[in-house]
Amino acid sequence: MTTTTSPSAQAASQDPAALSAASFSVVLRDATREEHTAAEERGFITQLMGGELSEADYWRLLAQYLPLYEALEQAIEAAAAEDDLAAAFHDPRFARVAAIRADLAARFGADHEIDAPLPITARYAHRIRTASVPQLLAHHYLRYLGDLSGGQAIGALVARHYQVPREQLTMWDFSDIDAPKRVKDAYRAHLDEITDPAVREEFLAETKLGYELAGELFTALER
Repeated sequence: MTTTTSPSAQAASQDPAALSAASFSVVLRDATREEHTAAEERGFITQLMGGELSEADYWRLLAQYLPLYEALEQAIEAAAAEDDLAAAFHDPRFARVAAIRADLAARFGADHEIDAPLPITARYAHRIRTASVPQLLAHHYLRYLGDLSGGQAIGALVARHYQVPREQLTMWDFSDIDAPKRVKDAYRAHLDEITDPAVREEFLAETKLGYELAGELFTALER
């Protein structure tokens, strides 16, 4: 698949001075396009979204998401209490742990034993828990802005292909957010307010790593 990166974003990803001057939300989107595409094109997730797998495979994915979101939500809450940058991005309406647990309980019963984390899931969650603030925000950006965007398509496709009822898809329900586009625009505005080149560079590098970790998780689920 051929991808196109804007000249300004390409220059910014290579030059610290350009990185500090360019719109950071655009840099993040364009400079990580290759990693984003590589993660999305892993066999497991493309087959799952294409209706080629089974309902059970969706639940396997959701079970692996649980420890990732637990790590992310605990880390961002702790960081937001002490760090102004983390506090600017923290929004309790993004939280997904309760929804994931509710979906799994609705499908399998409250006493159902949830799948243990795969080795890649454990490594991914550990990375989130031990991240610096810029690194943590990179994972926050990947997960939550993704959930508010492409994540909505995931919920619709799972319902269509595997007949999962709406009450078992609350992971993808952001009805508490009245205007998702406005929230996403505000999130990108906060990104653009990050002016420190070192913070931007660390954030960008971790975003690339986050896509790689997501791709490794999809590969492990395929195996």
